[in-house]
Amino acid sequence: MRHFVIGDIHGCLKSLKNLVKYLEAQGLGPRDTIITLGDYIDRGPDTKGVIDYLIDLKKKYRVICLKGNHEELMEYARESKQDLEFWIENGGQVTLDSFGVDNVKKISGKYWDFIISCFQYHETSHHIFVHAGLKSNVPLNRQHPNILFWQRLRDSKAHMSGKTVICGHSPQDSGVPINLGHTIGIDTYAFADLWLTCLDPVSGEFWQANEFGDRQKGNISELKVPLPPLSQPSGQ
Repeated sequence: MRHFVIGDIHGCLKSLKNLVKYLEAQGLGPRDTIITLGDYIDRGPDTKGVIDYLIDLKKKYRVICLKGNHEELMEYARESKQDLEFWIENGGQVTLDSFGVDNVKKISGKYWDFIISCFQYHETSHHIFVHAGLKSNVPLNRQHPNILFWQRLRDSKAHMSGKTVICGHSPQDSGVPINLGHTIGIDTYAFADLWLTCLDPVSGEFWQANEFGDRQKGNISELKVPLPPLSQPSGQ
């Protein structure tokens, strides 16, 4: 059984479908596990389609969906005008457009059920999967959601568990994953006409697809590079 980990999708349905087809060509089967790292919504063109596709994908494969900071922003957007405005500033408007509504509370309960069902993290014998990161000296079950959903990759350190952390959230404008040894980041700016990435954390192989139908692959062992400067919006 293998694990295939997909980074931040951000409404890029074409990239997601293209990537899953790519994985199926690599032998993806019903005994394998797909882990998605959150941020299914906002910025990209088809949030509704992405969630519909993931719901259907769960009927065919074992899929573990984690929650990202954008799902958290969307949940908070129902609570106050200030939270709603902050969400809108960080890509929420295209999500509303995708659902064809003018009010976040009008989004169907099916989609809220999906978001609520998302996990904060997933752990295996050698890896921890999380949207943003971990505080290095805190056990996994005591991590604060602010860290899990919002920590930047540049602030990551080796976790006390000794396990490798696989995360998204900090987009790489190079379009390739980043390997820090103790942490691997696979948000590769899918919504900005770059790549949606899937990683096999055991073999180190990764596969990428984009909105234009292109595909490419590589190996994470070849990508240990210095962490680039932070250069993305505050709500990314």
